[in-house]
Amino acid sequence: GPVRRRPVRRAFVRSTDAARARRAELRIGIPRVLNHYMVAPFLRTYLESLGIGSRNIVFSDASSEDLWRESGKYGSVDPCFPAKVTLAHLHQLLHAKQARRPLDAIWFPCITHTASFLSHILGSSTCPVLAGTPKVARAAFTKERDRFAAAGVAFIDRALNFELPALLRKQLFETWGERLGITEDENDWACEQGRAAMAACNQDLQARGRALLDQALRDNRLVLLMLGRPYHDDPGVNHEVLEEFQALGYPVLSLRAIPKDPAWLEPLFRDDLRSGRIADVFDIRDVWPENYSVNSAQKVWAAKFAARHSHVVVLDLSSFKCGQDAPTYGLIDKILATSRTPFLTLHDLDANKPGGSIKIRVRTFAYALERYWERLASGGGEEVAVPRHTAGG
Repeated sequence: GPVRRRPVRRAFVRSTDAARARRAELRIGIPRVLNHYMVAPFLRTYLESLGIGSRNIVFSDASSEDLWRESGKYGSVDPCFPAKVTLAHLHQLLHAKQARRPLDAIWFPCITHTASFLSHILGSSTCPVLAGTPKVARAAFTKERDRFAAAGVAFIDRALNFELPALLRKQLFETWGERLGITEDENDWACEQGRAAMAACNQDLQARGRALLDQALRDNRLVLLMLGRPYHDDPGVNHEVLEEFQALGYPVLSLRAIPKDPAWLEPLFRDDLRSGRIADVFDIRDVWPENYSVNSAQKVWAAKFAARHSHVVVLDLSSFKCGQDAPTYGLIDKILATSRTPFLTLHDLDANKPGGSIKIRVRTFAYALERYWERLASGGGEEVAVPRHTAGG
């Protein structure tokens, strides 16, 4: 017969005073890498909700040449630079951060799935290289000798699935239940707080993004949309290309900061909705049915958004030999070329220390944007504010 359910009220089960006192003294390091640029609000809030002091949650610094030079001395055969640089972050946590005050643990989970705002997708799996990077890092730091054990630091790399809330709660309790002396009720409550922190962060970013786009429409200016993965927010991974564009007067919008309000997006996708090409504003099956990779699918959707917004131009970033991005290259190129949206592609971003060549390409693209916007202005008879910059400036 049918399952009968009824609500049950009971007292919240708390851990002991001794366990709470112990948690208040624990110090946990988290590398500032990869998909942590997306889920860090959850990770931090989860720990804080369980009684870990905010000062005792230690992130490594942003990636930089100095960090890589001082710490990037461990073996890795993976060509993915964002994955390689994680070893430098772990080295910093084990040494520079550890020297100030000892860490009890380093938390570097294998993130296999993340939640997605898209609809009608086949899955929301993350890049398998990134998901496996914590295991590669463990091997690199324990091959000759266990550097974690030598430093008295526990290395915690159990998998987390941010797509399925019930599974995530189970995984987190299995990870931290015994280590922190927490109850399942405390774990579940901390998960809720982490999800709320993630939602608040996304809402804040989207509010700022909407304000930026609205301002661009009022001032008749261009906004540069960065199509990239979460780790491309790291200045050491994007090689400070975003700062270069902002210095030239172009405000930068991240993929996460695009407003996700369906009512706000509907006018942009109205023709496709009326023709039945898409079921809703977050549907990308019309251009990419094989949409199982969460970050790749979101990049394709963002390209569709840019193609429909009159004041958005695109910077498409991809790190060296990115197998997850490769299937999207042609899709994004065709979407933006069809709408005649100006875009700059910086693929294989990490090849051959590209600092000088990146600056040249940035300035060349900025010059092209000036000419593009001036032509639009002369054709429409409107005055527009164009950042004054030339390729040789």
